[in-house]
Amino acid sequence: MFIEIETTQNPARLRFLPGKPLLTSGTAGFLDAESAERSPLARRLFEIEGVKAVYLEPQAVSVTRDSDREWAMLKPMILAAIMEHFASGDPVIHDEDAPLPRPGLETEEGRAIQALLEERINPQIASHGGRISLVDVQEDTVYLRLEGGCQGCGMANVTLKQGVAREIMALVPTIQHVLDVTDHAGGTNPYYQSGKKGGGGPSPFARPGS
Repeated sequence: MFIEIETTQNPARLRFLPGKPLLTSGTAGFLDAESAERSPLARRLFEIEGVKAVYLEPQAVSVTRDSDREWAMLKPMILAAIMEHFASGDPVIHDEDAPLPRPGLETEEGRAIQALLEERINPQIASHGGRISLVDVQEDTVYLRLEGGCQGCGMANVTLKQGVAREIMALVPTIQHVLDVTDHAGGTNPYYQSGKKGGGGPSPFARPGS
């Protein structure tokens, strides 16, 4: 089993991509072993001394380490734990249809971003029949879902890049990534990243000459 490792803007956080689906949609975050009771994978990772937080995505698991631990020692144990999990046949998370734990929504940053969406962003895109919902906030990353007229829209990524991402990063400077978890394709969860090209009609955030 080959597991790809990606670095992030946070040197204490790495993303591990096992090449197998983890969640069908959305994200789930765990800040300690007690909160990870529903996830056999997260519980297994918390058994490793030095693991501070575990975040599940559809295709990746992100692990945050304690500041006094080094990746050189942790990475082999994390890789082994992920491989052991898939060999066990246990689910990644029990009862995925139930609400997933998203502690980032209850943080000061999460509440500020939610207020921005409700008070400024959504009123602007309402005329296009769309709405943007905050799915989760995981350290330096915000996950959004585009709904209504925004779902499947060719200009959805332009809307994110030209307006929403900029406003979120200006409001919360610690945010480095704004990711779209919308099922635009109607059957997969592609995790479009802001910056990919799109086409279609004008975005409500488009600026003349941009």
